[in-house]
Amino acid sequence: MKKRTLLILIAAAVVIVAAGIFITVAVINAKTIKVAFYGLDERVQKAVKGEIDKMNFRRVRYYVLDEEEIISNDYKKKYSILIMKNSLLAKMSEDDFIPMREEIFEALPTSIRNSTLSSSGKSHYALPLLLDHFEIAYYRILQEQLNFEPPQSYGALLRCLEKMKEEIDIPLVCAGANDNNLFAFVSVMSEILYGAEDYKKMLSVVKDNASLNKDNLPEELTRVLDEIKAMQNKELLYPAWTKTSSRDIVYFMQERKIGAVSMYLSDRRKIEYNLIKYYDSNFFPRYNNRVEHGLIAPLISAFLLTKKTNAALVLSRLVSSDVQSELSNMSLLAPVASRAESVDRQADDVRFWAASSAAGALGGIEEECETTGERRHLLAQKIRAYLEN
Repeated sequence: MKKRTLLILIAAAVVIVAAGIFITVAVINAKTIKVAFYGLDERVQKAVKGEIDKMNFRRVRYYVLDEEEIISNDYKKKYSILIMKNSLLAKMSEDDFIPMREEIFEALPTSIRNSTLSSSGKSHYALPLLLDHFEIAYYRILQEQLNFEPPQSYGALLRCLEKMKEEIDIPLVCAGANDNNLFAFVSVMSEILYGAEDYKKMLSVVKDNASLNKDNLPEELTRVLDEIKAMQNKELLYPAWTKTSSRDIVYFMQERKIGAVSMYLSDRRKIEYNLIKYYDSNFFPRYNNRVEHGLIAPLISAFLLTKKTNAALVLSRLVSSDVQSELSNMSLLAPVASRAESVDRQADDVRFWAASSAAGALGGIEEECETTGERRHLLAQKIRAYLEN
């Protein structure tokens, strides 16, 4: 009987210890800030990690999610903060995110903070952190030779490219062999021709058309593609741009063959300074400056997933001026806070252009219309097929 009682007591003690361990682990996990990154390059991840680690919270864990997979429905239970590009995926999930207090956004220009307003317009589903930008950069030597200022209208841009054509092999080029660059160029052309509101309508049509092929791309998109084809046919835009790689761009720069190049700010950073320093970045001039415009500037944003940790405090610090300055310096992207120091003139210009554009920062076609890499690639191939025929 005593032996049986002893065994019962031992079993009870084991259960109590196990329960204690379980409760302790649960409490620790509840207080741990879990930060997940989705679809961001290592430089941005490193910049954000570095700034969060400086905050000296006791427990922070980081996770890198597979960007080839749609985020699972239970990610809200797993993480405290999700950091990714503001996109269709984010807008589809906005009801899963914790709305943020308005005072967190006070450091941001109005047009940038409005980029993450919920569909109801009453709260923010995400906090902007950094801005990329799809720019046009002019070869300064040719610019001085032809004595022109950066064009301020689409018509002036075409006339400028015509003059460049007389002096240089390639007036304008983009590394369109890369899907992201292809989408960005088509997106920026769509926005400058349509204006922000009609650009958003075009995105909605493309998103809702699930059976796209090169023969039935929606008219709202093919109008833009036809304008691009006209530029190709006149050789104002390099005819083989849809097959051109970033390595080709570097070669063309070395050979001084390019009058202007279109690229992301983040890609600009990867080119040797002794080459890229001769290319002055600017925003694409608009067809009609009387309508409201935005800037094709992918927005890296933070999404709050829990109320149980210091996650909201982390986010408020990430948009403070000092931290924003460091994020810009480390990521080489543009800060979103009004008073933060930018890493350089290019980043400072991007923030100013986004802040001064009525519609603020806008995403590209791939971010706003598709949620998987496979479907984005299929759409890119259809666009290439249309442009190359």
